[in-house]
Amino acid sequence: MIELGGKTETGIEVPPDVVNVTGKRPAVRVTVRGHTYHSTVAFMGGRFMLPVSAKHRESAGVAAGDQLKSPSNSIQSLVQ
Repeated sequence: MIELGGKTETGIEVPPDVVNVTGKRPAVRVTVRGHTYHSTVAFMGGRFMLPVSAKHRESAGVAAGDQLKSPSNSIQSLVQ
């Protein structure tokens, strides 16, 4: 799900078991409904999150609250 945090910040939670917890911000390639962009996993509010900017939401045709089909094993293959 694309979660809203604050007024305009949005992100997708990444399960902690798929993140290499070394204190680094892993670089990833994210694909949301056919739109691909590069980002880093951030630790915010006690959770690992992938930010989704307004530009990327518009390009992917998504909004805060939208459900995404993204199994954990797909995320796991991206986070290194």
